[in-house]
Amino acid sequence: MGPVTDKTISGSVPPIIIKPNESFSDLLSKLPTCRSGLNASQPSGFYYGDNWTSLVCQVHHFPQSSDALACLKGKDIHMFGDSTLRQWFEYLEKFIPSLKRIDLHVNYQSGPLIAVEANAGLVMQWRAHGLPLRATKTMMSDLHYEAADLAGIGGGPHTVIVLTLWAHFTSYPVMVYLERLDRVRQAISSLLFRSPETTVIIKSANTGYKSIFGSDWLSLQLDILLRAAFKGMGVIILDVWDMTSCHYLPDNIHPGPPVIKNEVDLMLSYLCPH
Repeated sequence: MGPVTDKTISGSVPPIIIKPNESFSDLLSKLPTCRSGLNASQPSGFYYGDNWTSLVCQVHHFPQSSDALACLKGKDIHMFGDSTLRQWFEYLEKFIPSLKRIDLHVNYQSGPLIAVEANAGLVMQWRAHGLPLRATKTMMSDLHYEAADLAGIGGGPHTVIVLTLWAHFTSYPVMVYLERLDRVRQAISSLLFRSPETTVIIKSANTGYKSIFGSDWLSLQLDILLRAAFKGMGVIILDVWDMTSCHYLPDNIHPGPPVIKNEVDLMLSYLCPH
């Protein structure tokens, strides 16, 4: 792939000067607070000074670890997904010094991983979604289907579910993916029925997938189905597609630190709108 793709096109582009626009600033100030049920925007936002400005809702940034910890205080966070979601776990673990991981002696690629902040009553967990999954040798007992785990979560106002499903399904027939989405949708529907105050966040696919297993084109097909599957439910669709496609960092299925920071800030803006 290297000799024929990702080639730099010769030439130059004149400087682009961005000037303040008062009417645009007024438009941003009138955006709604971040909550479920908001209509998607195309594009969904833009970067300025490495900070993401959303055109969907009022995104707040959390420059200090104390700000993020205050938002997450008392939360029981369950993350189910692939390594692009594990990056959120890793970012928060590093960003909040008092958030300490407990060694469960498992394969790091598949988890489960858990970190706690006892003083704030914060518990954060990540585990890989069930098969199909590409990982190094893993105990089968550590691989759980996310729908089964969701059935065992009581839920409530302090419970946050974060889920993503896409990258490991690009090399399978689309029916495999649709059947999985249907089971997950049923599990989330049951969870919200018994505990409607539970926060459920669905992370979209991101760009930068260049390998023998997938591509942005295949990712887009699954992402369209993912959004359609959860449309109309009381869940938050966290759109990171544009956030990863328009940043200056090179394409990478695992976005660099500036992108991950903005993705997490977007999640926190939904958990703590103010």
